[in-house]
Amino acid sequence: MALPIDSARNDFTPLWATPLYRNWMVALLLFCMLGTSGCSGCFKPAETLEEREARLKREETKDDFEPPKLDVLPSDDRRTQLNRVKPGHWVNVSTLMKANNFDFRGELYASTVDSNNRPVPITDTDYYFSATRPLALPKGQERWSDLLFYPPLFDRNISQTRLFAADLRPVGGGRPVLVDRLATTRMHPQEYYLVVLASASDEYQFLEVTDVVRPLHAPLSQSETAPHYRLVLPKTVDRVSVPENSMAWTSIAYVLWDGIDPELLSLDQQQSMVDWLHFGGQLIISGPDSLDRLKLSFLADYLPADDAGSVELGQDRFQEWNEEFVETERIYESNKWTDLRYEVDLRAGALRGSDLKLRPEGQFIPKTGDLVAERRVGRGRIAVTAFQIRSPDISRNWKNFDSFLNGVLLRREPRKFIKTDDEQPVNAWAGTYGVNDPRLVTSLRFMSRDLANLMPAYQQRDANLVKNVTPVQEVGDATEMADEEPVSDQQALEGLDAQIRQTERELNIDAFSGFTYDNQSGVAGWSDSNGVSTAARACLRDAAGISIPNGNFVLRVTAGYLLVLVPLNWFVFWMLGRIEWAWIAAPVIAILGAVCVIKLAELDIGFARSRTEIAFLEAHADYHRAHLTRFTSLYTSLSTTYDMTFSESTAVALPFGRGADSFSTQSRRFGDGVSEVRYHQEGGDIQLSGVQVASNSSTMIHSEYFLSTSIEPMFKWQTDTAGAGNLAYASTQTLHDVGVIRRNAQSNQIEVAWLGDLEPETKRDVRFGKPDDEWLVFDQWTESPVLSLTPTDGQVNLRHLLNTVKDVRQLKKGETRLIGWTEEDMPGLTITPAANQRTIRTLVVAHLQHAALPEPKADANTRRFLGQEPAQIQSMELDAIDAL
Repeated sequence: MALPIDSARNDFTPLWATPLYRNWMVALLLFCMLGTSGCSGCFKPAETLEEREARLKREETKDDFEPPKLDVLPSDDRRTQLNRVKPGHWVNVSTLMKANNFDFRGELYASTVDSNNRPVPITDTDYYFSATRPLALPKGQERWSDLLFYPPLFDRNISQTRLFAADLRPVGGGRPVLVDRLATTRMHPQEYYLVVLASASDEYQFLEVTDVVRPLHAPLSQSETAPHYRLVLPKTVDRVSVPENSMAWTSIAYVLWDGIDPELLSLDQQQSMVDWLHFGGQLIISGPDSLDRLKLSFLADYLPADDAGSVELGQDRFQEWNEEFVETERIYESNKWTDLRYEVDLRAGALRGSDLKLRPEGQFIPKTGDLVAERRVGRGRIAVTAFQIRSPDISRNWKNFDSFLNGVLLRREPRKFIKTDDEQPVNAWAGTYGVNDPRLVTSLRFMSRDLANLMPAYQQRDANLVKNVTPVQEVGDATEMADEEPVSDQQALEGLDAQIRQTERELNIDAFSGFTYDNQSGVAGWSDSNGVSTAARACLRDAAGISIPNGNFVLRVTAGYLLVLVPLNWFVFWMLGRIEWAWIAAPVIAILGAVCVIKLAELDIGFARSRTEIAFLEAHADYHRAHLTRFTSLYTSLSTTYDMTFSESTAVALPFGRGADSFSTQSRRFGDGVSEVRYHQEGGDIQLSGVQVASNSSTMIHSEYFLSTSIEPMFKWQTDTAGAGNLAYASTQTLHDVGVIRRNAQSNQIEVAWLGDLEPETKRDVRFGKPDDEWLVFDQWTESPVLSLTPTDGQVNLRHLLNTVKDVRQLKKGETRLIGWTEEDMPGLTITPAANQRTIRTLVVAHLQHAALPEPKADANTRRFLGQEPAQIQSMELDAIDAL
């Protein structure tokens, strides 16, 4: 008997897949869902009228704005950061803000105030600083806003409270809608940031308790016992908490990179890191997971080595480490003395590592078993390890890791440990350096910020030369001391040399290539008192004022005016038969004559403006960006407020300090003498506004930014085996009086080469010889009106500035320096209102080659006595754990 056939299924279709069974299954699932919804499902009671009114009331009473969250970059989310700022260093402040009830458009206004909410003035000026930035807050959305900010130096009371004032203001001004005051913590001169950019940043917390980051100190004042580095471990999830502006990287000494995606850094952060590297920053890359990520990144062209594959690093690969960085230590235990060596011990097995293949520009660091490679990048450096720095067998189990970290990874001077009376060791340097000398903590340097001020000695040397070549009556004010009791040339030079050497000994100049540091900002901080700033101020004062027409010009203009006003005016209307009209034409002729005088003399009577500028451009070979420092003097014969607009996004600017030998003229003209100067940031444009200049006086402005001189590197430099060089110059300005100075790496002798004018897009062969005089260096410089020993009428003289950079004693073995100048204006700055008279001179210094780094050295001894770790280490570990 034939069975009925279900057309919807076949022999291979399960029974539960038929339409009938599917309908029952759907009904069963719906019933189960109703049962699981509970009180939050369909059985939830409806909102009562009272509950609805309460909910609406809560929403209506919500604050318009959430309290802002402040991050001083670089930062992480640990409580140990405490909004640390370094006086005299520009700071990138990142603020998280939120509008709850409506869309808001306004501006963020920031300033530094004291405990009484009064603005803190900029040292040695008549201004206080504020920073503003436009801000748009969509309703209910959190927005980060970055603001570049300058914390002024302390005047006298270095312990006074400093607050960061952040106000949110509506567009067009008006009362702030949000006011916040946040306390900041001052960083000491020797304190710098060590930033760890790692995918597993928490695993680097062990660095916090090393005696490199936190040196062992005797119980002295807080400023003397402050750590050398503040460890920052940013979370790198969707953004990296490091500054966007190159000028805010000056408080960062080192960056340790381990495995993060370089694309997490914004384009501005990437450019800032490369700028920072060329001027002395140091990047340490931990292998073996980082090189592959970086080979196609913004750092690809600067890496010292490539990853040639994975390898296992056995005990034998660390033999050189054990020979160089391990000492035999005597330990008394079990009633006997024992000799122990704390060597690298891979008890858990070989380490995973990388086979480093050197690039032509890279080299292996000596005494590291080819496990660490490095490469110079301008004044800075990139190092890469074949192993993971955070590996416990290296960083935690090896008791001599601190010595290796100090000498090899950070490339610092070797240290020694001295036992105090209480049997506790303290840090010291093996050489004769101060333990907290900032120049040993960071290698970042800017000549326009860090060169020592030796100008008095340089002026004396020039004055002695002038007396030898120029009669006293022709020298004038430049040699007032010529009327004093004559002193023999030899005696003068010996006395001068003794003065210079004494000053240099006090500043320890010889060991640091002429660089010094500030007692508040340390190294690389904004400075108006260093060698370059002081020399530029002197050059500006020598060239101050506007060009007043001479007597012949006045006589010619007066004669021409009278000729037109009287005989020519009378003759014209006599020919027309209307002599009486000559009286009507006289006032018109007078007005036209005044306009002609203005144009001819370039002097707007009653509204005269003059701009005189001394600039300093510092460049490094094989890099297309240079650091430009401008010192601008603005003169006006009637009170004027100037605005300075910069097209470079890295630009920073402040009023230029008067100097120790000057006094304020503004206070007699603008009430209490302190006015606001505002630094406004909007997109890539920067503006410094509110620069008030009193009538018949001048004000000077100090500005800096990184300038992209061309697509190609500004300077390229190569040398052959014979020592000759080849120079390629790719910028757009013509350089004059160009000379090249170097200290021969083999003979340690000074060698020079004269190039004269250097045109854009040119290549020159450079042949070196011995200078006749190591102070004059080139006779052509003394013959140049811009670089001569005495100023020339009508010329802005750069002699003071030249002296600060041509001192050959500052050159180390192998270092090569190019010096020249240009009268062409550098791009990036517009000043309004414009000046009728403008004179600009820029001294250009290019570091064509840097001295090679010395071989790393182990510490002179260990911090352990009788094998015991100092008690300070144990307390540091406890403090670090409590703070995290």
